[in-house]
Amino acid sequence: MPLSTNRNIWQFLALTTILFVLFFAILFYFEDIFIVLIAGAILILIVEKVIEIFNRCMDRFPNCNRKTVGLILLTGSGLLVLFFLSSQVQGIGALIGDIGNIQQDYASGASALFTEHESELSKLADSGLIKPEDLQKIGNTIFSGITDLVSKVSYYFLTGVLVIPLMFGMYFKHHNKIGDYIHAYAPPEHADGILRALESIGRELEDFFSAKMLESAIIGLICCIGFYLGGLDGWLFLGILAGFLNIIPYIGPILGAIPPVIIGYIDSPMTALFAVITVVIAQTIDNLYLIPFMISEKVNINPLLSVILTLAASKLLGPLGMVLAIPIYIIYKIIVKESYVELINIYNKD
Repeated sequence: MPLSTNRNIWQFLALTTILFVLFFAILFYFEDIFIVLIAGAILILIVEKVIEIFNRCMDRFPNCNRKTVGLILLTGSGLLVLFFLSSQVQGIGALIGDIGNIQQDYASGASALFTEHESELSKLADSGLIKPEDLQKIGNTIFSGITDLVSKVSYYFLTGVLVIPLMFGMYFKHHNKIGDYIHAYAPPEHADGILRALESIGRELEDFFSAKMLESAIIGLICCIGFYLGGLDGWLFLGILAGFLNIIPYIGPILGAIPPVIIGYIDSPMTALFAVITVVIAQTIDNLYLIPFMISEKVNINPLLSVILTLAASKLLGPLGMVLAIPIYIIYKIIVKESYVELINIYNKD
């Protein structure tokens, strides 16, 4: 479609862009609530996919009670996940607790983290290559970071418990009626365009997040296997964490590598080395195979533009901006495209 020279069309699109930027600026201002809403939307997507697969499987067994089978599978899988994760977290806690028992020889628990059993870092500090106060600062930074992380996770969990069930209720109650609402309240001549835009946004965002979740699951599985073979305590929890943090472009893999390397070094330098090798293998597979052949097929966007958007969003909005740069661009592109088509139709009629 050729570009229009009508000034009114471009003024409307400029106003749309300003409103779009203001809308997301408000969401990012209330970042903590925004993160909970995103988590809820992703959980809804996962649940909807699981229900779709479950119904497809149950169609082969028409005599089975779907509600009973679904309840048994849901309860069993939930208990299994809780059992594995709790045992993993307890293992990590016990390992760190052992370090805490030797705190009396040092000014802080951070120093103890690096000095269990006369570790290499402790020897370096004694030789003067590393100052003890620098070692202490590094440890204190790690512990303060862990404290902040626990505080934020607690806030997200409590807020999620309150907000996400409401999101589930509203979505599964009204998602089949969205078309009826639009036809009832939107101008009749624009209702189809609005529905078309919403369907395009939903489809492209679903493709993007489905691909990202599959990518994270594969990376998490590779890390779990590598951490287990390397004898890392809490291998399942740390592998899942590495896969989850892989969602964040560029810095996510580094953040995901820090906990297993620290936990591995507490055990032995060789265990830490296994953790590093595992992360390197996972990232090699991700960058050479998953991103080029899986993510790029799902998201129709120029690679250079993708990098520019991600880096700009990270500068302006931090890690959350890096994660949402591409989805926000997808939404904006579809809104502008569909608005342009509707405006062309309106002014052509006039």
